[in-house]
Amino acid sequence: MSKRQDILDAALRLFTENGVRATSTKSIAQEAESSEGLIFKHFVTKDNLLEEIIKKGYQAAAKTTSPYLIGQTPQEYVANMIELPIILTRSNPDFWQMQYKIMPLNPISSRYHENFMRPCFERLTECFESLDYPEPDLEAELLLIHIDGVWKYFAANQLDLEKENALVATMKKKYNL
Repeated sequence: MSKRQDILDAALRLFTENGVRATSTKSIAQEAESSEGLIFKHFVTKDNLLEEIIKKGYQAAAKTTSPYLIGQTPQEYVANMIELPIILTRSNPDFWQMQYKIMPLNPISSRYHENFMRPCFERLTECFESLDYPEPDLEAELLLIHIDGVWKYFAANQLDLEKENALVATMKKKYNL
């Protein structure tokens, strides 16, 4: 593994445990068995380091979720969106725990998340429209609010998979899926 990746991994662990503000570049260097100078050489600032972690996390999320979301019928798409919180939080738990902790106060984190979720609103609206829901745009927004709350709940509480699946199954029943 490269020193650059060691720094990214160490920063993710420390940002998740302590938060971004409470994590110094010195502590990241120690955790990565590197130097602060190397951190600044690769990333210039701690914010750039954080943005690289977030960028990589959302790239991985897009890669993980695209097979579940592309080319699906409206029913399949809605069902897969309901499963999205499990898929995401299980695929990269440290990243989603960090996101849960920092997103409310971090504009970089919020921006990446909004960009990741934006296409889902449009597609959900189309799905609910084709499923003859009376207000497809409001239905899409409501489901996205639910999904946002659920992934945060899963990231914060690390439930067992059986309970996560039961919660998802209950939500699917509400949509007759």
